[in-house]
Amino acid sequence: MKRICSIFLCVVFVLLLLCSCARTYEKSDEMFALDTIITFKVSDSDKEKADATVEKCKDEIKRLEKLLSATDKNSDVYKINHSDSKPVLVQNETAKLIKSACEISKSCDGAFDISVYPLVKLWGFDSKDYKVPTKIEIDDALQYVNYKDINVDENLVTLKKGMSIDLGGIAKGYIGNRFYSILKEQNVERGLINLGGMIILYSNNSDSDDFTLGVEYPDTSEVFATFKTKTPFTVTSGAYQRFFEENGEKYHHIISPYTGKPSQSDISSVTVIGNDGVENDALSTAFYVMGVDKTLDYLKTHKNKSGQMYSFIMLNADKTELYVSSDLVENGFLLEQKFENEININVIDMMFV
Repeated sequence: MKRICSIFLCVVFVLLLLCSCARTYEKSDEMFALDTIITFKVSDSDKEKADATVEKCKDEIKRLEKLLSATDKNSDVYKINHSDSKPVLVQNETAKLIKSACEISKSCDGAFDISVYPLVKLWGFDSKDYKVPTKIEIDDALQYVNYKDINVDENLVTLKKGMSIDLGGIAKGYIGNRFYSILKEQNVERGLINLGGMIILYSNNSDSDDFTLGVEYPDTSEVFATFKTKTPFTVTSGAYQRFFEENGEKYHHIISPYTGKPSQSDISSVTVIGNDGVENDALSTAFYVMGVDKTLDYLKTHKNKSGQMYSFIMLNADKTELYVSSDLVENGFLLEQKFENEININVIDMMFV
């Protein structure tokens, strides 16, 4: 018997949303796109500006979904995947995003790889026609998974014959960046967008209070930790977000580019907080595949695009050890009382470089 479960609500959600000034108007809206529910909350004293900002964001996601979809026949990605290894001229945004994906893949030794799409299709995560493939099928698909065989030359993208790509593990990050740019261009007082696994925060007042975010305990809707931040992007990855069950076994959507199977990670969930949505989106997936030790090594030796160390929260698979960057602890990180005797906190000093 097969049981399918897809969780479309964001794993990290907001406890303190927007300031509740009596003269401030808050525009709340939602839409379904990218296979998830997206919610918008924009606050400003100018009602028309707040309304227009949300509409601009909704129009932008429709545009980018068509551009970056692997299944829309008019998209850049679809054209690349059906090019029979011939160079494809794509829009500047697409080329830059693919190039960024390959650079991130190189930094994490291929733990994140957009060419994993043949495996995503094989397991049925693109069509929702889920199945457990045979070893022969997996081995056959694996020969077409290698980010090094993706060539980007200005706006020309070429794949090795038989390869195909999926930007699903990084597209939300780019859309998040665009949302943040719209909020900034419109100069609204405060904004919060929940992009199904990613939270985008914006405030035009550096003196305003931090947002307080809560992290859900895996496989529940219960908050086990909270932290404060104004950093624009917070992304969480975990195997419990989307999976199917067959013959009593659970198979999740984070496919390892190394094995071709759902990653057998010693991480339950990992949250990355930073200033670039693309980077955070891709690395949250990479960290899950890499596991605790390799992720900690990466975090100790790499900086984000702003030249800063990453902020992060990582819970191990047994849900007994929590790894938290020191900057979050210094800014009010709190483990909920119920979990104090269940989870040991390891504070990772982010001042070592």
